[in-house]
Amino acid sequence: MLQTIFDRLCGQEALAFESEFSIDESVRRLSSSRVEPDLLGLAPLAAMKLVAVVGRVTEDHVSLRCERLFIFNGLRSVFVGRFQTFDGRVILIGQFVGVDGHAGPIVGAGLAMGLLMIVGPLLELLGGSHDPMLWLMPLLGWLPPLFTIGIVRLGRWLSSSDEKRIIGAIKHALLKPQRTGVA
Repeated sequence: MLQTIFDRLCGQEALAFESEFSIDESVRRLSSSRVEPDLLGLAPLAAMKLVAVVGRVTEDHVSLRCERLFIFNGLRSVFVGRFQTFDGRVILIGQFVGVDGHAGPIVGAGLAMGLLMIVGPLLELLGGSHDPMLWLMPLLGWLPPLFTIGIVRLGRWLSSSDEKRIIGAIKHALLKPQRTGVA
């Protein structure tokens, strides 16, 4: 239940893509549709594109993100998933995680700071302190969690076009091309 609440706060939702190929072929096709990441951030240059889908693909773990040439976005979304087989069907199951995959610790730190800002002054007030600022501190305790959740949601909004690009790359790799011909 806590994971569901966290996913709602951060805007994460589960995604599933059914492949029309075998699991080995699906991994091979998805691997060929992305670029290998590098340390200098020049993967788009190696792919001769301004924006490239970068990541690692194996049967047990898929991690895809978009990189732009000479631009670093620390708030970007990352698709994290894995291939699974159900009733002979190959399905890629995963979700987009915000803030480059580190949304959990960031939101957790914001919640912890907010809790400290609420509990600390309340304990001091129970001890008999008459400082008027202590009465305001518990009200301000909601600001760090709201700020961190806002940052995560802002990152999701800023990288919404990246999510569409990654979903397009996944669909292109896992679905057979539709033949449309003019007679």
